[in-house]
Amino acid sequence: MQWVEALLRKSCDKTLTKAEVLHSLFHMIEVNENTLNHIQTHKKDFGPELEEITQTEIHDLDFHLKYYRSLVNYINSMPENKIVE
Repeated sequence: MQWVEALLRKSCDKTLTKAEVLHSLFHMIEVNENTLNHIQTHKKDFGPELEEITQTEIHDLDFHLKYYRSLVNYINSMPENKIVE
């Protein structure tokens, strides 16, 4: 995860704080959760071709949610002084 640390350092150099980075990640989680919920609750049948696309989209959104949450956990585990060194 060295690239995450480098990104955080660059973010700090450009005046983004740890809280701002986390806020951005939380926003991405919210957007992806809302999109996923919309897709999963939309029950209109468009046929097998679009069902495959829908399942791919659900898989992609699920992956992104796991990725963003793991970044949040990783960043939260870092002390603020380690980021700003």
